[in-house]
Amino acid sequence: MKKRTWFVLIMAFLLIITGASGSIFYFQKLEAERAKSDVNKKFKYDNSEELVLNIKNRATLYLSTSQDDYVHMRKQGLSYGNTKENQTTWDIKKDGNKTIVTIDNKNMQQRIQPAIFSFGDIYDDSISLGLPENYKKITIKGNNLDISTYGLILTNLDVETKYGSVDANDLTTEELTINSSHGDIYLYDAKIEKDLALNSTNGNITVEDTSFSNLTAELKNGDMTTGNTKGNLKIDNVSGNTSVNHTKGTVAINNKNGDITFHSNQVNYDVSAETVHGNIFIEVDKRSYERNKVDFSTHLGVVSIFNENLSSETKFSRDKGVNTIKAVSKNGDINVNELDEDDTEYGND
Repeated sequence: MKKRTWFVLIMAFLLIITGASGSIFYFQKLEAERAKSDVNKKFKYDNSEELVLNIKNRATLYLSTSQDDYVHMRKQGLSYGNTKENQTTWDIKKDGNKTIVTIDNKNMQQRIQPAIFSFGDIYDDSISLGLPENYKKITIKGNNLDISTYGLILTNLDVETKYGSVDANDLTTEELTINSSHGDIYLYDAKIEKDLALNSTNGNITVEDTSFSNLTAELKNGDMTTGNTKGNLKIDNVSGNTSVNHTKGTVAINNKNGDITFHSNQVNYDVSAETVHGNIFIEVDKRSYERNKVDFSTHLGVVSIFNENLSSETKFSRDKGVNTIKAVSKNGDINVNELDEDDTEYGND
C-alpha cells in the first residue's frame, strides 16, 4: 500500500478518535454543569384562595399535581456557561386572598465550542411546577409561554399567554379558561365539571375525549376541531374551519369565513350550524335524520341530501321530529351524507 494511502487512513482514524473524545468530554461537562446548577425551590400553601403565577421571559412550563401542600419549582439545570447569577428565581408576595409568584426565567443562549467543532446553541427554558390541589383558583400569565400538563388535578385553572401553545392531557378541574393570542390549544382526555372557555386570536383549537357542562370557544384566525366530547358546544369562528365529531350535547356553530363539518350519530339534541362564506357538511345516521326536524337553506349554494332529487336546490325543511338539525349558509353548499349508526371514526381515521 502506498505511503500516501496509509497517511490518509491514519489521519482519518485520528480525526474519528479526536471527535469522539471531544464529544464525550463536552457532554460530560455539560451534564456536570447542569447537575450542580439544578434549581429546586418550594413554599407551603398559606390558605390563599388564589395562586397567581406571573412568568417573565420565555419559558416552557410542565405542570403536575404536587403530592403535598407545597408549590414546587424545578429547573433542570442552567444553560451551559451560565452562572449562579443567571438562575431562575421567584418572588412570592401575599395580597389579600391571593399569593402572587413572579418567576424570572433567566435563561441564556450561548454558543459552545469546546474543541474544534461547534455544537451549536444550547438553550433550555423549561420549568417544572408541582401545584397542590388546595387553591380554589390558579392563574398563569406569560408573554412567551408554552404550557404542558399531564394528570393535573385542580379546582379552577385560568391561563393567559400571548405567544405559545397549551397542551393539556388528562386534566381534571371544575372550570378551565385559556386565552391565547398566538398559539394552538390542545385538550385531550380532560374532565371539566362545569364551564370550559377557550379563546384564540391566531391559532387552532383541538378538544378530544373530553367532558364538560358547557364549552364556549372563540377563534379569530384558526381551525376548531372536537371529537368524542360530552357537553354543550358553542363555537364562534371568524376565519377558519370548524369540525365537530361524535358529540353528546347541544351544538351551536357560527362561522364567518370557513367550512363547517358536523359528524355524529345517534343525534338526540339540537344542532345549529351557520356560516357566511363556506360549505356545511352534515354527516349523520339515517335514523337521526328521520326522527329530527331539519331546516337547511343557502342563498347562493346548493342543498344536497343523500344525493336525492329535491324540489328546491336552495331550501329544505321538515317540521316534524324531536330535536332540530339546522344548517344555514349564505355563499356555500350544504351537503347531507349518511353515517353508519356504529361509526366511531372521524377526520383522517
